[in-house]
Amino acid sequence: MTLSFMAKLILSGNLKFSEGMIRLKDTYLTLAPSLFIAEIIKNYIVMKKGYILYLLSWIGGFLTVKSVITLFKAKSAEQIYNVGMQLGESIGIGLYKTHDYYPGRYTHFIINNNPFSKWFGKTNNVMDYYISGAMAGGGCFVHNSLCQNVELKCIAKGDPHCEFLTGTERELKDRGLWDVVKQRYKIDEILPVQKYVYNNVDKIDESVLVRNALEMIEKL
Repeated sequence: MTLSFMAKLILSGNLKFSEGMIRLKDTYLTLAPSLFIAEIIKNYIVMKKGYILYLLSWIGGFLTVKSVITLFKAKSAEQIYNVGMQLGESIGIGLYKTHDYYPGRYTHFIINNNPFSKWFGKTNNVMDYYISGAMAGGGCFVHNSLCQNVELKCIAKGDPHCEFLTGTERELKDRGLWDVVKQRYKIDEILPVQKYVYNNVDKIDESVLVRNALEMIEKL
């Protein structure tokens, strides 16, 4: 599935490897060792700025999934969900197993082979703000609403797998998880940035949108 997905991107000319660049339509990507990203995650957490990494990853996931949806002309929630998950697997952040999902409310999934977890060491806290942010941003298109993601289980804590729930604010409140979101991501601080990106993605040139969002993040 993943290889055919990548093949479609390459054969369509939308994924290009040339002149030292990896380009997915108008988005530039890089291949980075999982150790490197794991160290970035750990450093953000040590600096007590995990919420900033989550927000940056949220923006990245949001814009990348939007680009791929456009390329594949995905319209239904199921099509968007499948494209998003195939993209995640294709860029090397583990194989996803859907536990349960309800379009417009939540997506509940498991990653058995999180590539970053082996570098985290043992901890008492969940660690993966990077995947959480990306899945929350991309999940906005599945649920047609601004979403957040909560990592429920983490291999670094000794759990058998990493388990995530992407959901709308209402869904997370109904599940009693909104206080976790508020504490873990300082949601009152980052929500204005997310709302700006979410509400203006079709109104402002992407480069301007990102620049403005980064300026807002610098003030947090």
